[in-house]
Amino acid sequence: MIREPQNDLRYMKTENLIRNTFCDMLREMDYAQITIKELTDRAMINRKTFYLHYNSLDELLGRLQTDIYAQVLELTADIRLPRDLEKLVRVFFQFCTEKDDITEKIICSQGNFSVGQSPADYVMKSMFHYSAPGDSRSALDVFECNIIDAYLRGSIIFMYSQWVADERRIPLERLIELTTWLVSQGIRKLKLSE
Repeated sequence: MIREPQNDLRYMKTENLIRNTFCDMLREMDYAQITIKELTDRAMINRKTFYLHYNSLDELLGRLQTDIYAQVLELTADIRLPRDLEKLVRVFFQFCTEKDDITEKIICSQGNFSVGQSPADYVMKSMFHYSAPGDSRSALDVFECNIIDAYLRGSIIFMYSQWVADERRIPLERLIELTTWLVSQGIRKLKLSE
């Protein structure tokens, strides 16, 4: 259950405290090492207060990821695939590298989300524009589109995350080139309208 944000000043201050404490912890450790108990201890709030805001750490991570992906979405509104694949990869990777280290860590963190239910699934799906099911130019049904979306999201995000894990041992331009080439080889022969 996702809670709607409240406009109460005390609620908003606590929300900011939880988010800031979580981000401070991410600077020190991996997401998998963070616990609600340690977060609430550091924020000096009780667990019930945390649960007034979030059902889980995954929900907290998911909201932070959604905020980030919404910014990317604004930058990619005109992108159409497969025509603009290289542009999509470039915009996403440059966005990630231009932000602070915590933004990158949030993007690369893996929450325990059901298949198709992560923030990347919801928000980034909007980035992948091609003929919609039912469009006379599209030969794909909704389930084929879902598979393509999953492939693109997973490929691009995981390649970026691997680059970060490898301490950026190859230049960003080479990462963009390699990612575009690898992903395009998988979608080049699909009959998606541009």
